[in-house]
Amino acid sequence: MTETDHLNTNEMTIHEVSDGEAPPLRSLNRDWFGNEVDPPIFFSFALEGAALVFRSSRQAAALCHPEARSGLFVEQLWKYDVAEFFLRDPVTGHYLEFNLSPNGAHWACLFDAPRSPLGELRETGATSCGSSGPEGWQAQADLPLGWLKEHLHFGIATRVNATFILNSPAPQFLTAAWLGGGEPDFHRPDHYLAWSAASAPPRKAVNRGHAPAERSGGHSRTGCG
Repeated sequence: MTETDHLNTNEMTIHEVSDGEAPPLRSLNRDWFGNEVDPPIFFSFALEGAALVFRSSRQAAALCHPEARSGLFVEQLWKYDVAEFFLRDPVTGHYLEFNLSPNGAHWACLFDAPRSPLGELRETGATSCGSSGPEGWQAQADLPLGWLKEHLHFGIATRVNATFILNSPAPQFLTAAWLGGGEPDFHRPDHYLAWSAASAPPRKAVNRGHAPAERSGGHSRTGCG
C-alpha cells in the first residue's frame, strides 16, 4: 500500500461543533495492504464543549469482545473488531492509545515509546457508548479536554491518528495516516498526523453520502455520560 491510498493529507481535521451542528465523517475503504474494505468505515474527531469526541460507524456486523458492553472499560478490545485513535504528546513524546468497541466499550493506555506501556488509564473521565447489530454499528467516545491538556499537553502540536481492525476473525487493518510498510503496526507515533481545527457545517449539509445511521442523526452530539 502506498501513502496516497490514505487520506492524501498531512493533516487531520478536528471540527469545532456547536449546538445544531454535526461533524463531517471521513471514510476509509482500503486496508494496510491496499485491499478494498467494503463497506467502508466512517469516523470523525470533534471538539464539543469540554470534550474531544471520537465517533465511528460502519454498515456491517461486528465481532466484539465477549465482555464488551457500552460504557465499560475492557482490556484487549483490539483482539476483536475495534476503532482506535492515538494522540502523541508534543512535549514528552508519550502517546495515548484509545480503543473503542463497536458496542461502546473502551480501553486506554499510555506509552512512553512504541509498544512500551506506562500503564492503563482508567481515571481519565472518558465516557463511551455504542450500539451494534446485524445491520451495522456506531460508537462514540468523549475525553475531557482538561485531562488531555494536563496529562498529554493536548493542543495544536499534538499528533493524531485513527486506526481500525475490522472483519474479525480474519481481520483487516486500516489506518488514516501513512505509517510505512511491512506488517501492520499502529505504534509508529513519528508518522501520526498534525491536525487543524475547522467549524462544522450545518447538520443538513454534512450527511450526504453517509451511512443511514449518520443520515438519520444516529450519532449523539451530547455525549455518552
